[in-house]
Amino acid sequence: MLDRSLDFFERHKYGVIGTLMLHTLLVFTLTMSKVDGDMTPAKQEEIQVLMDFTPQPTTPEEEEQQTEAGMQAVTNRASNSTADVSNTPPMTRAAQERMGKRVEEDLHSMEKEEFDRLAQERKDQGKEITVPQLDPSKFDKSNYMDKTPKPIKVEGLTTVSYDLKGRTDIILEVPAYLCKGSGKVTIQVAVDAAGRVLRADVDAARTTTKEACMVDNAVASASGAQFSRSSTAPDPQRGTITYIFLPQ
Repeated sequence: MLDRSLDFFERHKYGVIGTLMLHTLLVFTLTMSKVDGDMTPAKQEEIQVLMDFTPQPTTPEEEEQQTEAGMQAVTNRASNSTADVSNTPPMTRAAQERMGKRVEEDLHSMEKEEFDRLAQERKDQGKEITVPQLDPSKFDKSNYMDKTPKPIKVEGLTTVSYDLKGRTDIILEVPAYLCKGSGKVTIQVAVDAAGRVLRADVDAARTTTKEACMVDNAVASASGAQFSRSSTAPDPQRGTITYIFLPQ
């Protein structure tokens, strides 16, 4: 049996070897094809990045800082919100008082200098020195003060503002820096024809703080306020005074 197989191999050895080589080449080709398939990069998955532009909620501390930053642009003075905006700042009552006092002092000084000059002149001439009669009206400082102040609206935010049409403030305390922290207090007022405040009540709906210091100072300022007279305004004339308090 073995001899017969060896004899068959001897006669067909080239064919057998060729067949084995062909099978070997085929197996090698299939193997390499499989390896190349495994090394093909996997299909990349699509990645979507969603950008959220929704404003993030701020904390109470951040809101307070933003409020305080905005309040830095507030002018520390009173303004009538119903009047026209003036580019020229009006002279305050206190400034008018100071100006009247200076005018009075200057007039007294001028009168004294003139009296001394005339007295010396008459003395040199051997004449009797007479005391001239001074005109008291010249020294009335009210003559040099604005008797009919016009309502003025200050451009931008102010620490105190009111909406009493046709009125100007004569006495109106500005308590902007009397309390710690910041806030807004609105007071409803009733003003008579003479400009006196008859009633002052907190407008809770338009007030942003319950801090006693701010509320009490706003009520005190409004109650003690004095406005210009008006014969055309309703009696009483109702309106509001708004106070903005700034952090110390």
